[in-house]
Amino acid sequence: MQEILIMKITTCQFNDSYFPIMDGVGMTAHSYAYWLNEKYGKSVLVAPRVKDYKDTVGYSVYRFKSVLLPGINPYRVGLPLIDIKFQKKIKKVKFDILHAHCPFISGQLAARLSRKLGIPLVATFHTKYKEDFKKVLNNDLFVDFLLNITLDFYNNADLVWVPNKSTGQTLKEYGFTGSYDVIPNGTDMAIPEKSKLWKLRKKGLGTLGVSGNEFIMLFVGQHRWEKNVKMILHTLKILKTKGNSFKMVFVGEGYAAREMKKIVKQFKLSDEVVFLGVISDRKELQNIYATADLFIFPSIYDNSPLVIQEAAAFDVPSIVVRNSSSAEGILDGINGFLIENEAEDLAKKIDELMLHPEAIKRTGEGARKTIYHPWESIVDDVYLRYLDIIKSS
Repeated sequence: MQEILIMKITTCQFNDSYFPIMDGVGMTAHSYAYWLNEKYGKSVLVAPRVKDYKDTVGYSVYRFKSVLLPGINPYRVGLPLIDIKFQKKIKKVKFDILHAHCPFISGQLAARLSRKLGIPLVATFHTKYKEDFKKVLNNDLFVDFLLNITLDFYNNADLVWVPNKSTGQTLKEYGFTGSYDVIPNGTDMAIPEKSKLWKLRKKGLGTLGVSGNEFIMLFVGQHRWEKNVKMILHTLKILKTKGNSFKMVFVGEGYAAREMKKIVKQFKLSDEVVFLGVISDRKELQNIYATADLFIFPSIYDNSPLVIQEAAAFDVPSIVVRNSSSAEGILDGINGFLIENEAEDLAKKIDELMLHPEAIKRTGEGARKTIYHPWESIVDDVYLRYLDIIKSS
């Protein structure tokens, strides 16, 4: 077989969230950098510095100074323009293409570098920024001002990507006037062999301190009200009132975590709910996924959540809100479950599924077959697209 020659390129991913403060966008930037570095040349990732954290990834990470962002824990505000050491370091690299995963500090840095070096900039629109602005600011004029800055960023990028069609529609609704390409997200979670799945589950059950007979539901993500976590808590109250036995596991952190724990006590759910906080170790996290019967993700804020794919790797189907961005590609009872945006409907769906484990098993297998996409294959396509952009620029 004739060997295919790979054209090596030097790429750079930019994002305002990155290890140890991780979310889906940060994981996307990391996955791009990792696989591009593994297969297609030199890869750099640019992100804010976090005190006392040392990077251990295989690719280059260039950090700039940052400070804590008040009110939106655990995110930080980057200060790259006053970080002389960082500026000198990044000027030494001859990049072929830049990719910004957010429009703010790191994104603006990428845009300036793109103009200065005369190289193309790809910008991915991942998040419902308008909703974020509204949460922090109680001023419609300022929200519109920031939204206009965001739109200017995407309108001036050479290429704009979105993770699914509904995210592209959101961008258009914001006022974006250009075109975009849909580049789906993936996951770094490998599908375990059936013989190893029980071993992973056993380890996860040990972490949770529960037996293998309990019905376990899981949420992984930022603990923010926008993700509908309060609806999950009200659903659990309904389920307990009906006499259902279960465990609900929350993995992650966020500004709502403290209030969530108070609500759990108020609803007398302390025996049913487990808060594990952030799990940075991906091997430990896969053990937790392996314990779950259902993945509960009723967020109407997220666009293309990676966690649904992560759960699918372990044959765990997700329950999502009908017509939400998260529901794109979900067929009810085939590769996931759809509900209305109401605690009563979520409780009804869970109640039904607890009585029909075969439906959960069948749908979980459907999720693995149709929803799961490894990052390596996604980045193979990204590389080819990068080549086309570089050659045509």
